[in-house]
Amino acid sequence: MTRLSCFGLLFALLMSNSAGAVTELRGQTASGAYFIAQAPDGWRAGQRLVLINHGYDIEPIDSSPSLGPVPLRERMLAKGYAIAASSYSQRGWALFQTAADHRQLVAAFTARFGAPGSIIASGGSFGGVVSLQQAEQGDLGAPVTGIYAICAPLAGSRVWEQALDIRLSYDAACDNVTAGELPRGHDDLPYILDASDLDDYAELSGGGELALRIAKCTGYGLPSFLVTSGMRERFDRIQRATSVDPEFFLENMFYATYGLGDLYRDPLKINNRAAISTRNVIYPDERIERDIRRVDADAFASLDLKRYFQPQGRIGNAKLLTTHTTRDGLVVPAHARALEGRVPAAQWSRAFVADSSPGHCEYTDAELIGGFEALTTWVDGGAQPGTAAIQAACERERLANPALGACRYDANYQPPALAQAVKPRNDAGAVMDERVSGLWYDPARSGEGYLVEALGDNRVTVTAFTFPAVGSGADQAWFTGLGRIIDNNIVVDQFQGRRRGSFGPVFDPSVLLTLDLGRFDAALSNCGVGEQRVQALAPYDSSRRPLQRLSRVGAARCPGEGITTTVSPFVRWSGAWFEADKPGRGLFLQVQDDGRAFLVWFSFRPDGEPAWIIGEGRADGADLVFDALTRPVGARYGAAFNPADVRREPWGTARLSGNGCGNLAISYASSQPGYGQGRIDFTRLTAPLGAGCP
Repeated sequence: MTRLSCFGLLFALLMSNSAGAVTELRGQTASGAYFIAQAPDGWRAGQRLVLINHGYDIEPIDSSPSLGPVPLRERMLAKGYAIAASSYSQRGWALFQTAADHRQLVAAFTARFGAPGSIIASGGSFGGVVSLQQAEQGDLGAPVTGIYAICAPLAGSRVWEQALDIRLSYDAACDNVTAGELPRGHDDLPYILDASDLDDYAELSGGGELALRIAKCTGYGLPSFLVTSGMRERFDRIQRATSVDPEFFLENMFYATYGLGDLYRDPLKINNRAAISTRNVIYPDERIERDIRRVDADAFASLDLKRYFQPQGRIGNAKLLTTHTTRDGLVVPAHARALEGRVPAAQWSRAFVADSSPGHCEYTDAELIGGFEALTTWVDGGAQPGTAAIQAACERERLANPALGACRYDANYQPPALAQAVKPRNDAGAVMDERVSGLWYDPARSGEGYLVEALGDNRVTVTAFTFPAVGSGADQAWFTGLGRIIDNNIVVDQFQGRRRGSFGPVFDPSVLLTLDLGRFDAALSNCGVGEQRVQALAPYDSSRRPLQRLSRVGAARCPGEGITTTVSPFVRWSGAWFEADKPGRGLFLQVQDDGRAFLVWFSFRPDGEPAWIIGEGRADGADLVFDALTRPVGARYGAAFNPADVRREPWGTARLSGNGCGNLAISYASSQPGYGQGRIDFTRLTAPLGAGCP
């Protein structure tokens, strides 16, 4: 939905340019972002839309967002594509809100012009990272089929690791240099500018004073005859420790001060938490390595920075073209290595423009258009372009219009390792493999917990078996969600439960009512241990608590756990199982190699409120038998939970039979009123790592 903007109602304006008649739409979305969209004459629903994403800008958001270089956007329109751009609703590192900004932008575009059939995401520098976010978010209403990321920091939010290294290296090198020390924050983050100091970067008392301090310590920007040996030594130490490009030192210092300050102090971004660690970084300068401030990151501040946004390569079937210039000292070409191992080679082409002098994103128009033509030809079914094909596309543009400039794509250039520019953090973290699966709980809160399944391809399911909020008429609650893995973290963006169901053969999934808990995250510091965070919606309360693994799937042991001499054949039965004709309820089974079997059955009470039934089983011939299933009740959710309130009421018995590959059946007999006895056939829904059949 859109709202009134500061310049009036959304409007459409017929205009004319070299691309022909264009209908223009301007407005402001509910997020606060301004937008502009243009559709060429004849554009119809189902055709292509290009989202054009601008670079990093610490200025207040602009009510007239840019559509990028004129020749490139005119080519987009000439090809019959509609184009649109957002101001973003945040300044600076705006990725905390850009997903919502663009979801709303595409909705506004669709309301006026009709739904696009496909989207190409395009942007330079920071805008290239926004483009990758658009491809990964998957909720724009149309598939992103192409990504044109130009001189983009493909490591995403890891750029702030280098910024912090530069700031702290400077502090270590310039400590006690009179008038050479940088301004400090007045809280637990002294290396971050205070919020009150962030808007004076263009003033002599702010940015001007900062430049003078940098010159006083390092001699940067001074005539050579004024630069002392001490200044040179300090600058060399900073450069050696951080690999900062000397040609871009002042620009990088801006990000290390004002940029970091905006990121850390904004309550809608990092909100005054330590998001980046330096504890285990190795700095290749002896004195900096000795003297630099060592910072321990907050686990979830670190996760939030990765979430908004560090590209994971989950771009579906989109075709990705990335280009960099070889002398860029701000977004160094080593960023081209960041997606290695994340995006399949068949979906990713990369190319490099050979610069003769330092510069950031300094392309000719021919190079920009040539890259775009190479990408769209590929998206439309042509061959995947290599550097030679991109150079040839550029040359065609140059020959048709020499004013577009030179073509300098270099097939021989190889970028350096990313670690040269962005130092590894070397922090401890669990290996996110089959050992993630299992029952997890907070040892201080026995009676509730989480069932986790690692599914491969960086996917994971998390299901909470817990209790209702205070005041609810229910006596149990469960929530489930499909999540993803980011480094050593589990991220579930939507954690949902159900009610108004039923138990037994009569069940109508269409009448289920969804209960939104909020968002679930886990940070696993080592095998089998970590902490969880729930960012809850009312009436539930948010939490942050320890996590410990209680069981495993198969032989997925953590160090120190005993090894069994035999392996249970029922391990392969592990997974999620559901009723194919009645989605909305089901069971999870996890069997260890030693034969211990754990069942959590998620269903409903006879009156429709959520119910979960839990128990440990044993092998009985070709079946698994659960002799003492319970339905724990009596406690409440969140801060109101007291483990002493939990009553493990006997529920009944169950027997699982079947081939354990694609189907299982449960025969049950309940001792509680309303559940009765019967048999239910289940179909496999998931096969966690280490389980399932060949």
